[in-house]
Amino acid sequence: MNIKPWKLWLFSSICFLFASIMYVIDKKYLMAITFALLGVSYIFISMSNRRKDNKPNKIQVPASVPKDVELELKSLIAEGMKIQAIKKYRMVTGLGLKEAKDYVDSLSGENKN
Repeated sequence: MNIKPWKLWLFSSICFLFASIMYVIDKKYLMAITFALLGVSYIFISMSNRRKDNKPNKIQVPASVPKDVELELKSLIAEGMKIQAIKKYRMVTGLGLKEAKDYVDSLSGENKN
């Protein structure tokens, strides 16, 4: 299960607010206020964690790869040296392994057609 942290904070805040309502019903007002404050603070924590999750990735993908590098990558793929092509692309662009692999796979798909 991949549960985002902000959802856990939100669920906890709802539980605290529910407990607060139960304490009001039992006329235990000090406990009700305590749990209400915890619930509200957890809501704010949840909102701040959600903002962190929604921030875009700051890695900038280059618009294009220089033609000489692209030709070199295609020749490496044609020679069966796909791993070296991925390494070369990562070195030139500074991107991660997944992005480089996806790009090299797209180039190898072009070579097959």
